[in-house]
Amino acid sequence: MATRENLPWLMRTVLLVGLTIALGAPASHAQDAPGRDALNRRETNGETTTLAFKDVTVAKLIPFIVESTGKVVIPNDLVMNRRITIVNDEPIPQRLAVDYVFLALQQAGVAVVETADRITLRDIAEIARQDVPVIGPNETVRQRTDFGTIAEKVYALRFTKAEGVHDILEDSIPDYATLAFDEESNQIVVRGNIALLQRVEGLVDALDRESAGALVTETFRLRFADAEQVAENIKELYEDDESRNRNNNGPQFPRFFNRGNNNNQDERASSTSENLRVTANTQQNAVTVLAEPSVIEQIRRQIEQVWDQPLAEESVVPKIYDLQHSDPVRVQQLLEGLFGNPTGGQTASTGGGGGPGGQGGNNTAPSSGQGAGRLAGQFTFQAIPDAGRLVVVAKSPDNIFVIDQIIAGIDQPVNAGLPKIIELKHANAEELSEQLNALLATENTIAQIPRQETGLSESSASSSPFSTTNQDSADAATDTSANVITFWWQRARPPEDTRGASNLVGRLRIVPVWRQNAVMVLAPPEYEESVVQLIESLDRPGRQVLISAVVAEVSLENALSLGLRWSSDPINLTNSDNAISLGSTTTGQENDFLGQMFDTSVLDVSADLNLVLQALAQDSNVNILSEPKVFTADNQEAEFFDGQDIPFITDSQRATDGSLTVSTDYRAVGIQLRVRPRITVNRDVDLRVNLELSSIAPTLGVNGQFIVDRRETTTQLIVRDGQTIVISGILRSEELDVVRKIPLLGDIPLIGALFSSTDQETTNTELVAFITPHVIGGAEDLDNLNGPYRDRLDQLRKELGRDIERQLGEEAETP
Repeated sequence: MATRENLPWLMRTVLLVGLTIALGAPASHAQDAPGRDALNRRETNGETTTLAFKDVTVAKLIPFIVESTGKVVIPNDLVMNRRITIVNDEPIPQRLAVDYVFLALQQAGVAVVETADRITLRDIAEIARQDVPVIGPNETVRQRTDFGTIAEKVYALRFTKAEGVHDILEDSIPDYATLAFDEESNQIVVRGNIALLQRVEGLVDALDRESAGALVTETFRLRFADAEQVAENIKELYEDDESRNRNNNGPQFPRFFNRGNNNNQDERASSTSENLRVTANTQQNAVTVLAEPSVIEQIRRQIEQVWDQPLAEESVVPKIYDLQHSDPVRVQQLLEGLFGNPTGGQTASTGGGGGPGGQGGNNTAPSSGQGAGRLAGQFTFQAIPDAGRLVVVAKSPDNIFVIDQIIAGIDQPVNAGLPKIIELKHANAEELSEQLNALLATENTIAQIPRQETGLSESSASSSPFSTTNQDSADAATDTSANVITFWWQRARPPEDTRGASNLVGRLRIVPVWRQNAVMVLAPPEYEESVVQLIESLDRPGRQVLISAVVAEVSLENALSLGLRWSSDPINLTNSDNAISLGSTTTGQENDFLGQMFDTSVLDVSADLNLVLQALAQDSNVNILSEPKVFTADNQEAEFFDGQDIPFITDSQRATDGSLTVSTDYRAVGIQLRVRPRITVNRDVDLRVNLELSSIAPTLGVNGQFIVDRRETTTQLIVRDGQTIVISGILRSEELDVVRKIPLLGDIPLIGALFSSTDQETTNTELVAFITPHVIGGAEDLDNLNGPYRDRLDQLRKELGRDIERQLGEEAETP
């Protein structure tokens, strides 16, 4: 039972353990959390404590372990009620206190297995079933203080057999610990607490000693010398005479080992071994020697001080050239032609003996009869085509500067004639390529360009995109070759005795790059800059046109008069929806406005115009059908449509079983406006306009088919920037029967006529269109054009904001 004083501390610690398990220890640490030591325990910052655990159960020790280590503790139920006693009277470091607690738990039969993030407590007799940390042979446990922690340690033996050490240690291992050995690796494995592992480590170090007649194996990794040559020389120098006579195949001592640091005295004093075994590993360039320790030590000194030394620079001077712009094979052929080719036979060695990879062993020089000059036969060349390198070996390093100068002069960048890529900002890459290729094509070469589009498209104004007839006609138009321009020089003979029109004729190639809107230009280097300037002069921004249109329908009953009221002052109307304001008063020209069918009027752009359409004798009935605004480029057709696609029966077939198969086609019915503007130099607009208004008649035609009432007009005229075109005179007359009756009584047969009346009314409608082109030459024109719309948008935002604030205020006042 916990005392009253220990309850808050115990509850706080248990809560800490629960949060650590639920949320994960790494995520719960704050930025100011304590650090971790080598065992990943919580740093105590030098805190001390006094142990006073008297007959305390394991369950009560868990909070202390958690607080001291900062790790998750996982106890086994079998050990929760076991008790320990550990007492001291002087403060000790808290990190050492928990180690003493672990040691006390081990004495109570509780095995403590500590990993980087958790501590497991279980019965020491079942420790074989628990995963414990493994300590490798190269790691010592002498400095560790967690004496009671269970771990598994591997000990590697160098001189003593593992089986013999196992027999010696077997009687000194406690019952809970385990001891095993491996003959192949000559290692032993001990499982127990750290205190036991420390004792075993001391015993192993004391027992693993070199015997007087023991053999030692050591591997020497060579940096400069050749492993096979070193192995042969070890045998020649240190092998016993009797063994050498048995083999009788020892090679002569190579000259390689006579260079530099010739310690003959050490060689004469060297001892031999009848148990010598030497192997060479060519892949790792290493030599493995089995011999007595004294012989191994002599071999080590001989290799480190004499044999494995770098070659002298004066012996062999190889130099590698990285060629950036030249072919190494062709450079090799050139240099061999200057200084001679290597011969098949071998001449005297240039000295230096065998080195790593045979360097300097057999430097084959070209015959002196080849090449020219005093340096003939002084170099050997080898090309590495895959790496773009050239290896040069010279007899004398003083002559290598000649090769440096030759290669520096040869390995220069060469103009490969690659095309120049020019990115276009405004022009179309394909169109520009066609135009320049046609202009600079040689005579009698077909290079055509498409003609400029004029007028409006040939497609039916009332055709629907769902119409199969329209699709077939579009496919036929696609199959037909476009109209192209053919120039006279494309059929002329090339001039033979006269100068051509340009030096670039037939020498320039331009290919479009669609993904980048760029062109690849291939031209002679001397003309490349001129071609770039030409393309930049053609790459100008095209002008755009904003087409603003107002399409209105004016309805009149019983021959109502329709007209315009012109004034120099603003006109105030009670019904503002029936007025179309284009600015202010007008001083412009009106040519029989609405006087004839399909009249066209042009209003001055400088005039201040208030245009009001009104219907006399009845309430003014002006119906704004549409107010489209479309952007289009210069000489590009713009189209606006507002309506429906109506299906029409085109064919019907009745099958033998009586079923009827009907084929339908769609027709567009509504308002359609098509415009193609062409901007002149002085910003005038040559405008071609097609306006169509179609609707479904109230009565049906033959076989119940719909009747389309269509009104259409096409006009072309030149207007100034911002000038308005007024198209009028598109009239239609409709007769309607208006029936008025008293509900219920007017529907009684025979006598219903007494309670109803029928009036015949005639409605005349006229279609009026106002079209205004605005030339957009740049960003400034676009900002000026969008200014009123931005102001209106800002005003709507302010009004909307006030409405929202007022609504929020009303909701706040509502109880």
